[in-house]
Amino acid sequence: MKSVSSEISESTEVTQVTGASEDTGGSEVTEITVVNEVSECNEDIIVNDPKFLSSRKKWLILFITTFSGMLAPMTNTILYPALIQLREEFEISAITVNSLISVSLFFTGIAPIVWAAYSDRFATRRKVYLLSCIVFIIPTILCSIAERIWVLMILCAIQACGSSGMYSIGAGIISDIYCTKERGGAFGIFYLAYWFSNFIGTLSGGYIIQYLNWHWIFRILAIYGGFILPFIIFFVPETFCQSTLTSQSKSSQNRFNPIAPLKLLAYPNVILVVIYVSFVSSILTIQNISVPQNFSARTYKLPPSSIGILFLAPAVGYALGSLVGGKYSDFVLQRARKNGESVYPEMRIKSATIGVIIIPCSYLAYGWLLEHDFNIYSLMILWFLGAFGSLITFNSLSTYLVDVCPGCSASVVALINCIRLMIAGINAIVGSLLENAIGTGWFFTVISMACFIFTFLLVIVYYKGRQWQKKFFNGAS
Repeated sequence: MKSVSSEISESTEVTQVTGASEDTGGSEVTEITVVNEVSECNEDIIVNDPKFLSSRKKWLILFITTFSGMLAPMTNTILYPALIQLREEFEISAITVNSLISVSLFFTGIAPIVWAAYSDRFATRRKVYLLSCIVFIIPTILCSIAERIWVLMILCAIQACGSSGMYSIGAGIISDIYCTKERGGAFGIFYLAYWFSNFIGTLSGGYIIQYLNWHWIFRILAIYGGFILPFIIFFVPETFCQSTLTSQSKSSQNRFNPIAPLKLLAYPNVILVVIYVSFVSSILTIQNISVPQNFSARTYKLPPSSIGILFLAPAVGYALGSLVGGKYSDFVLQRARKNGESVYPEMRIKSATIGVIIIPCSYLAYGWLLEHDFNIYSLMILWFLGAFGSLITFNSLSTYLVDVCPGCSASVVALINCIRLMIAGINAIVGSLLENAIGTGWFFTVISMACFIFTFLLVIVYYKGRQWQKKFFNGAS
């Protein structure tokens, strides 16, 4: 026991504030924990802390959460190649069929707020995880037999609630079982699968549409969910550790507030980083919707299956960016610790610098080359670079938000998803209209300039983050 405790103390820098505070004139202050790096565990909770599960058990849980977390993006992207067929079969407009994606994205973003609030408030991951899987499977089966577009929209909304819960709670489980120095790498694998599933979804959707029909899309998704369910039942234990919560007043402990995660937006570190991450992530969604439209027309005129293969370029970018971003983010912290430097969460923002530079440059070039029907291979390289930079940034900044919100990991991940997918849902409708109005080149120019401007939000957090963090936790007490 002592050896474990000493190991923790070497890698954790925690300041506890108790008793009276000079700023409050001697009034009593509830005990709080301000985490300069991120607290892992103390001697009182070592026995029950999931961070001390065996490596084999952790890898199994990571595999299950990663595999199930792929459902959320795949559920949306697998429909992209089917939009034209759905439009023809239901005899609806392009805006209406794009609304199907928008509805799914909105609920994929909103639902995790409730899932995470319940999970963090009542100290349970497993129950919510199981329920969200069931909520996904049932409407997915019904989607396969829907005969009206409005029925399909409603069922897709419910389906999105289930798949998104598996993603956000899965991220919370990963945060529960891995300590700070391992968390970046674990999230790297998790986000690798999450973003790579965009390619799997579009590729499989293209072939399903070309050789079967859209009904089979939902049948296959239902089979996927049914395959995951027994693994969750038998191999995912309860991982929530009550001690990871920041102190809260007794009067609020037993109340369930479904929008509680939104309170994190009062935390400057969170709101500024979430704005940047949400905007960058929405660019990926805009591009995913834009690609079938552009490459099925212009001079390319590709069939659905070939368009699905194009998504291999960003998928490789997602894979490398997620792995590099996670490992490099951990490396920056570990190097500072070995050099005897002060280690703090904002160092993860510094590790995202490469991605922050790559993103606007790659999309600016992509937009203008596509405007002039340039060589498709050059466009795929630029798409790869944009995805690579986005994932380096997304991984590092998402891990940063988990680090600065101890005990609220599921909530902060749900909050990121909520805002970025709501923005993506709006862009699914507005983006294509704006691109048609001003042209592809100017459309991506506007996006790139906005991305560059939002970069200053990260600069502000990097220099002011530690100060804001202490004020936030002191204020919350």
